[in-house]
Amino acid sequence: MSLVRRPVAISPDGEYREIGLRSFGRGVFHKDPVSGTEIGEKRVFYIKPDDLLFSNVFAWEGAVALATEREDGLIGSHRFMTFRVNESIAEPRYLLHYFYGGPGLTKLVAASPGSAGRNRTLGMKALKVQCVDLPHIDEQRRIADKLDATLGRASSTISLRQKMVSLQANLAASLISSAVESVTDSVRVGEVIAFKRTALDIDPETEYRSIGIRSFGRGFIRHTPVNGEDLSKLSYFTFPENALALSNLMAWEGGISVTRSEDMGYIASNRFFFYLPTDDRVNTSYLRHFLLSKPGQALIASACSAGAERNRTLGRKRFEELTFPLPPRPVQDHVAHVLDTLAERLNSAYSEPALNALRPSILNAAFTGRL
Repeated sequence: MSLVRRPVAISPDGEYREIGLRSFGRGVFHKDPVSGTEIGEKRVFYIKPDDLLFSNVFAWEGAVALATEREDGLIGSHRFMTFRVNESIAEPRYLLHYFYGGPGLTKLVAASPGSAGRNRTLGMKALKVQCVDLPHIDEQRRIADKLDATLGRASSTISLRQKMVSLQANLAASLISSAVESVTDSVRVGEVIAFKRTALDIDPETEYRSIGIRSFGRGFIRHTPVNGEDLSKLSYFTFPENALALSNLMAWEGGISVTRSEDMGYIASNRFFFYLPTDDRVNTSYLRHFLLSKPGQALIASACSAGAERNRTLGRKRFEELTFPLPPRPVQDHVAHVLDTLAERLNSAYSEPALNALRPSILNAAFTGRL
């Protein structure tokens, strides 16, 4: 690889478009056009197709890309290193995958010293002394072809899931809005659900499984078992099935769920509230969807302390005193059924953790001779 710089003589009247690089091999993005006057004295360089691009600030976390015809004539600041690859020895597409997510990433980390969080500048001298073990050029091309095809299909699947999640959110907002608009009276939270959890004496030598709740309505975190002596110093509780569960620290950010049969046997700290219906007027799953909606989140926020940005504790008494519009039970059941069924299908067919693991798994297979 050879470092190539193509300085741009900036004209104040000219229009220019800069690039940026996403981390983790997510490619190039184009910034909005700017005038030469706006660029000022900044040093910028032309990008050409097939340039292997490295962000000298974020290369250590895979900010590497291969320029295409779309980048021809665009510019990059001095923070972007442009390399030409000797294609008689190396396939640029192979090197791209090798560096952003293959064995080459460890070499970029080694050439990017620095201890302050994400501030690790790629050193050109340190990069030049790194050795790359290359298979024959034909094998590089075969692997690159396989990776391009397989990762392309994986990206399409991930994109499809993102669209389905967006549609799911829009549907939830629409159903909740329609249900709420049909209601003329409101009820107090503490009137239709009751606080329910049972204190637990922790045995230091007994193994326990604890739960947490993800923000944005993304369900429970089920922690690996630990001995009682390894739990935090908080108080712990058991909780019932089909209960509305709220994180008192993150409910304002959607840390809300409903317990299911598979959650029985877990314990939760005093940071989590659990509620069961007092009678058959409320469907806990509907209530969860309502509290995750825009009007529901506004209600939750009104019952939280006004602290720093992410330090908003939900007050139990304030929460139970909230009033909200409660639709007839058949309407609640319909909304809950539609949204729960859609979420279940989405999670079973396009599990987010499984999709997130796809790219690393494919790259690992490619660079260990299993692709």
